[in-house]
Amino acid sequence: MSDYIPQELILQILTRLPPKSLLRFRCVSKSWCSLISSPNFIAMHTRQLTLSNHFTSNTRTLIRRYDLNQRKELYSVHFDTNQSFNIDHDAQIEFPFSGFVPSYFRIVGSCNGLLCISDDLLGNKDTIILWNPTIRRKLNLPIPHATLESSEENVGVLGFGFDCNANDYKVVRLAYVQRGDWYKVPPLVEVYTVKEGEWRGVSAPAPRYCIAEHFWSQAFVSGKLHWIAFQRSGGRGSMVSCLVLWFDLGNEVFGEMVLPESLVRESPMNMALGVVAESLAVFQSNRCMSGRCCSIWMMREYGAVESWSRLFNTDLDGHLGIPLGVRKNGEVLMAARSGELISHKTRTEGSRNLGIFGTKSSFYVDSYCESLVLLLEGKEVKGTEASDSESDSSEEYEEEEEEEDDEVQSREHFVELAMIQFLTALLSEF
Repeated sequence: MSDYIPQELILQILTRLPPKSLLRFRCVSKSWCSLISSPNFIAMHTRQLTLSNHFTSNTRTLIRRYDLNQRKELYSVHFDTNQSFNIDHDAQIEFPFSGFVPSYFRIVGSCNGLLCISDDLLGNKDTIILWNPTIRRKLNLPIPHATLESSEENVGVLGFGFDCNANDYKVVRLAYVQRGDWYKVPPLVEVYTVKEGEWRGVSAPAPRYCIAEHFWSQAFVSGKLHWIAFQRSGGRGSMVSCLVLWFDLGNEVFGEMVLPESLVRESPMNMALGVVAESLAVFQSNRCMSGRCCSIWMMREYGAVESWSRLFNTDLDGHLGIPLGVRKNGEVLMAARSGELISHKTRTEGSRNLGIFGTKSSFYVDSYCESLVLLLEGKEVKGTEASDSESDSSEEYEEEEEEEDDEVQSREHFVELAMIQFLTALLSEF
């Protein structure tokens, strides 16, 4: 039948179909299999997907959390409408890397249906995986050169996004070498590209800023990766000032942006970057719980410092915890201290439980779409696995799968408390 339909029309139809259907349609004929599996078609399908998601009114949101009863990470996709937050049963995600770490992975970021995860949060520090849950493909990144070649302990900060000029996905790593009670600056910067399949350095000078260990987060906006960074405003013992550090994935150069004035002197541990309505946002809350304020700021016009606007500000009333994202109806998704995901109404100060439970710090919220990314470069994920070499780490944690329900929470609390104490002391001496 395709002989009677113009090839251009077939192409337009196929680029609008969901990835799972396209995987099945590769069996229609050799020509369709070749077409759907080609890099050009995958790029066209991703662009069409991006346009559709931009104009659609039916936003989908990815939720990740660690379930204490099942002792594993759980992922779910939800339709975010003005009235409801119902689960999308057609987008069921089975996490295939359970048991590789004693708790859960850090989700570095997500882009075009591709997730970048790392085991540096509560486990090891060497595993970085690109994972497409829709088509069950994954790509294990090689160990960065800074880890292999350095005889000194180094702390890695990651970023993940898409270079539209090169049509390539990139992972950026800033490696800070620990020297006594501080970190050497500038950091060693490496970039991994999916097309090249290896780590390499960058020619642009690295920034002489620090990024808070463990508590760092990234946001990918306008072709750039962003982190909260900090520096000393004067000599030793002077106050620390914070800023937004960015890295352009196209030009591979660094730059910086000023934060709202009220956040410049805030502790970098208390700020996380995110995306709200496709704009750069800062989520502020006090991890030490000595303060009660929680706020969200959004840069309404990218790059315009004067466009920073405070969307949300509230006093934590004892059960509210970490702000995670903003829903389409303006409500704020927050992880309650009791381990519940709640939707907080900013105008009435009311909140409701969404019936999603996990450990407080394991929640991750982001927009979600399905794609064919990694169909060619990735390997099929079969069962529970984590690395091409079947790392010894799986055996190392095999016995820990039998741990009591509260051990993950205890580890989560212990690591966070230790890092808070360490960084608080460090910043006071900086």
